[in-house]
Amino acid sequence: MRRHNFRFYMHYRARHDVSIEARHAAFTEKMMKLPEPLGWQEIDVPPAPDCGDELGASFEVSYPTADLELDGRYVYRGESYHSDDESTYDDKVWITFVPKNLKISYPAMLREHLPRAMSAFEGYAGHGYFGGYVVKYEDLHADEIQSLQNKPGIDVNGRNNIFTLNVVQYWDAELCQRALGFGRDEVIRRLNGKVSLVKPLMDGVYIVFNDNPDLTFEEFCAVNDRFKPILGIV
Repeated sequence: MRRHNFRFYMHYRARHDVSIEARHAAFTEKMMKLPEPLGWQEIDVPPAPDCGDELGASFEVSYPTADLELDGRYVYRGESYHSDDESTYDDKVWITFVPKNLKISYPAMLREHLPRAMSAFEGYAGHGYFGGYVVKYEDLHADEIQSLQNKPGIDVNGRNNIFTLNVVQYWDAELCQRALGFGRDEVIRRLNGKVSLVKPLMDGVYIVFNDNPDLTFEEFCAVNDRFKPILGIV
């Protein structure tokens, strides 16, 4: 893929009582009902992957659309395996595409198709960004991030913390309360009319902070500078 691509990561709190097979079957059933370009009606659907001797099992989906990919990884569910309340132990699916190569508009992908995939995965968090921007931004704020990481129980940009605001975000009700201290309705109230899109999704909130496919890194930083104070993120 070309360098300037976009990735949308979705996170699900893995549970020991829900097998990989059950999770994959539920996800597959819902993806089969989605329209193009993300729907699975016209593709070879991969079976549920097996962990084998590993602590995770991966799969990938090849779409007929050029420069559009979906990858996933389920974490091991063995009864003897201890998992902490951290995003490291999440099931994850990520969608990668080149905005200018899409047959549909980039804003439509962000506004319509990604939230449908988010609902299909039933995740608690989603974040979409241009490759390299997040790493560069967090390198610039390494001291702040290190300070957060030194605090017991803080999962930076994970299950109980929001530090970086990406181009696209989804936060479920629990993440809103744990990371922000208020619910989705308050998020919507604070952002309504100020961002490209903010709307309820499942029990949480889906946000498109900026839908410009030519977004620069400086503009990405400006999104964080403007909206983190509005959301009380320090």
